[in-house]
Amino acid sequence: MTPAGQQALAVGNLSVYNGPRPILQDIAFAVDQGEFVGVIGPNGAGKSTLLLGLRGLRPVSSGEIRVLGRPLESLGDRQLARTIAYMQQAVNIGFGFTAREVVLAGRYPYLSWWQNEREEDHRIVAKYMAFTGVEHLADRAVQRVSGGERQRILLAKALAQETPLVFLDEPTANLDLVYQEEIFRCCQAMCAQGKTALLVAHDIRLAARFCSRLILLAGGRIVADGAPPEVVTAENLEKAYGLHAAVFINQVTGNLDIHTYTAAGQTAGKQTVHVIGGGGSAGSVIRALHERGYRLSGGVFARGDTDAEAALAFGVDYVAGPAFAPIDGDLGRQNREKIACADWTLLGSLAYGAQNLDNLKAAFAARRLIVLEDTPIEERDFTQGEAGCLYRDLVRLPQAAVMTSAEFMRRIAADAAAEGGTGACAEAGALFRRAPEHS
Repeated sequence: MTPAGQQALAVGNLSVYNGPRPILQDIAFAVDQGEFVGVIGPNGAGKSTLLLGLRGLRPVSSGEIRVLGRPLESLGDRQLARTIAYMQQAVNIGFGFTAREVVLAGRYPYLSWWQNEREEDHRIVAKYMAFTGVEHLADRAVQRVSGGERQRILLAKALAQETPLVFLDEPTANLDLVYQEEIFRCCQAMCAQGKTALLVAHDIRLAARFCSRLILLAGGRIVADGAPPEVVTAENLEKAYGLHAAVFINQVTGNLDIHTYTAAGQTAGKQTVHVIGGGGSAGSVIRALHERGYRLSGGVFARGDTDAEAALAFGVDYVAGPAFAPIDGDLGRQNREKIACADWTLLGSLAYGAQNLDNLKAAFAARRLIVLEDTPIEERDFTQGEAGCLYRDLVRLPQAAVMTSAEFMRRIAADAAAEGGTGACAEAGALFRRAPEHS
């Protein structure tokens, strides 16, 4: 095991070239004992090359690697095999080997060429086969197990080396979700017991869920390094993958989640839309408008409301108030200021009570207004008729257009198609044929 407080791995200014072509450049990081580090990035980023170089299986062009405080090159083959276990992407296993025999191969660093496995080796193998949940497969040929079982057998083999560091190169590739999670859970558990793991992963969500730290590679360089929420951001995903995404905490699972989309062109970005919602009435609208390139503001949303979560995920500048409390004067003022700055305002099909009635009143300040009506106001009015009266006055205004959410989605999709996929035109197209600007 790694002595307490000692760095398990330190990498300084590491570069790897393939002839004149750089694969990795200026890689530098350190890993402490017990960390579970996920290495993520697009294909060709240099993830597998990094593990090979750190394990001494691929020559590095420059830089320094220290393992448990010692230079990598000072470790002999046997000592290195007792220090770092490496689970590679593809392993060809000869016909007829049983699961136990494969895991026993992990004990080779402790045996001389002429020695048979000792009782202690069999005890260690049984221990790690139990840890990875494959002890019942001990006498079965590896060719006769499932892909997930095979990967857990190979993980048991790596663990049987009893090394303080474990490197895993895409151990969950081509596995069903249940087996992917099992591999991650095993790695998380072994790190909790003091081992240090570096795992190359393609699934960003799983890596963010189970790893204590992520290193994001792109173009052979480190784009970001830190805790998963610090690394998996919309900005970093765009830098590394060229991917447009919203990153948020899934309210059902509590895990970090990602929503990807095709970005709109720049034309729609000239439009600013203020969204008034609440109670989940505006989340899908926020997503659709954001994906088509509109600049958005919103409010007043109650903290913890699903519309507030959608606004947060898509980077919307929104006004938030406490849950189950009336909109006070300051929040109402902020809401109206954002409405005044918007090219147009959208009022969701929300229910009204005393707590959020000011959202309906604020809509009167809109220069242009789209009112979404999926349910009659009579079924959404919990103010003894006050909201209904205000609503009927609102929809009669010349700057207001009333439509269902489905119709609104069809119209912005049609505008996007008319503009060659760039979103609504500068005058908001068909959306405002019935909504002249009100000065």
